[in-house]
Amino acid sequence: MYFPFFTNAVNAVVYIIMRIAFVFNVRHTKPSLDADAQAEAEFDEPETIVAIHDAIVANGYECIDIEADENAYGKLQTAKGKVDLVFNIAEGLRGEIREAHIPAMLEMLGIAYTHSGALAEAITLDKALTKKIWSYHGLPTPKFVELGFKEKLYVEGLTFPVIVKPNAEGSSKGVFNDNLVEEPSELIKKIRHLRKNYGDGVIVEEFLPGREFTVTILGNTNPYILPIVEQNFDVFPPHLVKFASYEAKWFFEDTLPDPRVAYTCPAKISETLEKLIGELCIKAYTVLNCRDIARVDLRLDAKGKPSLLEINTLPGMMPGENVVSYYPVAARAAGWDFNRMVGQIITHARERIGI
Repeated sequence: MYFPFFTNAVNAVVYIIMRIAFVFNVRHTKPSLDADAQAEAEFDEPETIVAIHDAIVANGYECIDIEADENAYGKLQTAKGKVDLVFNIAEGLRGEIREAHIPAMLEMLGIAYTHSGALAEAITLDKALTKKIWSYHGLPTPKFVELGFKEKLYVEGLTFPVIVKPNAEGSSKGVFNDNLVEEPSELIKKIRHLRKNYGDGVIVEEFLPGREFTVTILGNTNPYILPIVEQNFDVFPPHLVKFASYEAKWFFEDTLPDPRVAYTCPAKISETLEKLIGELCIKAYTVLNCRDIARVDLRLDAKGKPSLLEINTLPGMMPGENVVSYYPVAARAAGWDFNRMVGQIITHARERIGI
């Protein structure tokens, strides 16, 4: 973005280009059931990193790439005073608040950045804590039980079937097809398996039978939503349960001749339901103090009422129409190209910060 600076010379104008540091985690291994590959499931493909870098430049900014590895703090310290803003999509390397690591570093260094703040990033990675805050504010979310890593395996008060998830993972990591538990006798085995493999606590949640949607929210003072995306479970083969499992996200969708059949956008729903979902998602975003952008997943219960599942404050941005990436899907339905999709996040961050 160009800012005119008028000098004392007659008719002389110097244009200063705003400099943005782009901070990310890049995926080095292809997603698979292997534990090492799952560790990078939340990271972005090299093609996505290149596309976002190019989009930042296409919006008129200078872009400096910084990988969010163990040397990230030193790189950011060096960049201080040389960049005007950080475009942050870093997922973090490890730990229960890993998505808050880069925002916390940036706040300590006094560098402005896009996306949510460190506190919101830490809270929203914790599924149970997020749901507790939503419940406090009267927002609907499926009934659940949280089990910390050292807590006794004791679950009561839930109606089966239930779905078992690691409490602090994203990109469907650890949420497999067989995580849907139909019988109470099968539950303890599944909980123990997740504890052994992910070690960050487990959430057991009532499984809602209705349609599933994902909604992108943008903005700050007056947040708004993009066209609603509905998961199309009709294309699932019989062996896949109808929810966004790791197998469905990383294996099945890639085998479709046209991955666009895996969703419908805009979702074919009534105006009443569309309004209800929009209002609910904006409230879910607002009470968590999210900033600039987030994506909310929700599902309908047996009575057709929407209920909040999760929120993703660092929604994926894979380019191209032949991949399933829900923020780009919604953006294209809104008439945005990839450059505007990236630029819109920067614009909202600049408005918020006052740059």
